Order: sequence, then C-alpha cells, then structure tokens
Amino acid sequence: MKVAVVGGGLAGLAAALDLVDAGHTVTVFEARPTLGGAVQTLPEREGDPDPPPDNGQHIALGCFTEYLDFLERIGEGGSFLRTRLALPVLDENGAVASIEPRLGSLLRYRHLPTRDRIRIPLVTARCRNARPTPGETFGALLRRLGASDAAIDRFWDVFVRPALNLPCDEADADAGLFTVRTALLGPRANSDLVLPTRPLGHMHGDAAGAALTAAGATVRTDARVATFDELDADAIVVAVPPSESARLLGEPEPDLEDSPIVSVHLWFASPLLEQPLAALLGSDAHWVFDRGALTGSRPKRGQYLTVVSSGVPELLEVRGRELVERIAAQLTERLGEAELLWSRVSREPYATVALRPGVDRPGVETSLPHVARAGTWTDTGWPATMESAIRSGRRAAQHILSTTSARVTA
Repeated sequence: MKVAVVGGGLAGLAAALDLVDAGHTVTVFEARPTLGGAVQTLPEREGDPDPPPDNGQHIALGCFTEYLDFLERIGEGGSFLRTRLALPVLDENGAVASIEPRLGSLLRYRHLPTRDRIRIPLVTARCRNARPTPGETFGALLRRLGASDAAIDRFWDVFVRPALNLPCDEADADAGLFTVRTALLGPRANSDLVLPTRPLGHMHGDAAGAALTAAGATVRTDARVATFDELDADAIVVAVPPSESARLLGEPEPDLEDSPIVSVHLWFASPLLEQPLAALLGSDAHWVFDRGALTGSRPKRGQYLTVVSSGVPELLEVRGRELVERIAAQLTERLGEAELLWSRVSREPYATVALRPGVDRPGVETSLPHVARAGTWTDTGWPATMESAIRSGRRAAQHILSTTSARVTA
C-alpha cells in the first residue's frame, strides 16, 4: 500500500515510522526545509553560541512513554537527561525552594505560608477523585478543593503552566486534572524530568528523517501539498496545523485558539543561574534554562541561558530589542549583574492549542475514506505536548492500517 504523510512534524513522523515498519511504501511531504514541525533548532547565524538556540526549551516527563519510545526508535535514546522531579523556584528576592513529589519537600516550600503548604498534599490527593463542573477552569477547581489564590499563583501555576501552556485560571479543569493524575498521582517514575541534551532539530527531525530513509521511506522537504489530487497514494495521513488540515480535507476550520510560547536566548559574560533550570515567580521569565550546561557546551566565558514564557500573547507584540532588554533586566535584577554579550528571540505564536474549558478537539477519523487526521491539536486525551503529537501520529497510522486489515509490527 502507498501511504502519503502530509506534514513532517512529530505526529507525521511517528505515523510514517509505524507505517513503514508495517511494510508499506511511505512518502512524507513537509512544507518547511526541515522536519520536526514545532520542535526545531533555529537556523544558525554568525555569532551564535554553540549549539545554536532551539525554538524554545521543550521538557518531557517520565510519563511521556510514547515519546521516549519514539526517541529510541530513531536512535536518540541517549540524547536526554532523566532525573527525579525537582523544580527549583526563585522568588522575588532570589530565595530558592523546590517543587518535588515528596511530602517533606512540599512542607518546606518556603514561597507559601505554612497553612498553604500543608494544604498542597491535601489538594493534590483530592484531585484523584475530583469532578469538574461544566465550563470550570483548573484554577476554579483547585480553589474548590481548598487551594488559595497564593498557592495557585506560586505553586500550581509553576507546574501546570509549562504542561498546558496556560495558567491554571485559563486552562480546562479536565486537562489540569489529567496532568496532576498522570504526573503526580501515577507511578513515581511518571514525574521524572526529561531534558534534551542535544539540539532539538538534530535529535528529532534530522534523526527521524534518517531513520525513515534507512527504513525505505521517501522524505520530501520544501514540498507543500496543495491538494490530495497530486498525491499518488492509497491512503493519507494529514498531520498539519488545524487551518491547513481543514483546507486539505474540505472541512470547516475547527474552533480552536492558539497559545504562544516566546523564548529569549541570552549569553551573559558572567554566570547568573546556579541550577540547570529554575522557575521565577513574579516575572515574565517563567522558566530559565542553562542551555550550555544541559547540552554539554558551556561557553568559554559566562553563561548561555534560554528563557521561556508560556501562554503570554502580549509578549508577541513586544519588539525584539525591547523584549531582550526586558527579560535580561528581570534576570539580572533577580540573579545579579552581568554584561549581555549576545541575544536572540524566537516566537511560536501557534505553539499549542489553548485547552480552555469547552474546547472540542477533532479525532483521527475524517469524512474521507482512507484519510486519517493527526497532530498534537487533535483529541488524543493528552494536553498538547510532544507525547500528544506522537500518540496522535501512531493512532492515525493504526487507523490507516486497520482499514486495510494490517497491523503495526514493532
């Protein structure tokens, strides 16, 4: 069977791998010059530190089992650091406390009054059996379970915001509950922190493209598909963003809102961050990562940092130099003075779907026979993460295979 996979992001790559492993003739069409979709390394510019910056710092958790299997399949199982969950959080005065899935650590979380600290384990336990009301946000549900406004702002948002790319008071309650139940109330290893140690483009798009080619698939980049009529295929997986998917399928565009991610990459002449990563309370710099340390490429001088701001659309409107100065000032005010040697901004306005209350994501099936839909924005049961992308691609491949009485062979 000839299968065309339209879209070379993680969903399309995962679908293509399962289909080629099942013995079918697969061609991947990607409109960009590189594979990987939303998981990219920025094109290198003169003066960039080594390695060049990614389009954001993507974090995975131990519960991302399909994603981790995908990395193994493409030969990148050794390209990440896996550690027990310990998220350093710096307050406005630079004091540090860590979010860890241990009672003692939660009770020592100094960024909240003692009464609020004691309630964190209780609220977490109540999430196991909580039932949202229609239209309820995760923040509203947490308050109903006993969380204070301060706890939501200074504890829950720190953990939930990077997972859902929205603050608790905007995110759908079911999505928040899924995150807590899967990562914090599941097996201990589910909460492990998984950090890439290689540039994202190399360990995702490049590696997957090489694995597909080695397995006999054809990969075409700079190849935008205008219509299905140009495809010589018995079946098609459509793994592109919502508007492009709707155009190709001849469907109404789904009523989905995007949530952006803005990243600012900074090279300082002196070290500022003592930890490999940290969250900053009361700052546009939600998360700061020591990219040099994480990739094993520390600059000869100073420190190379990546700052990530999740779900803040107003930052998209701030001009590059102004944004750099704003973020750099917030870091130096919090962490100490240092000269800025280099900077670069990356914006992803369509980074994820915004999982607000009432969002209805389409599934794998389409109105066309032998055509499956995939993408992190589809209904996988997971938030719009790399895990969701991989699961959607594999589900689309299985849908295609099931319509032809075939099975994926691992």
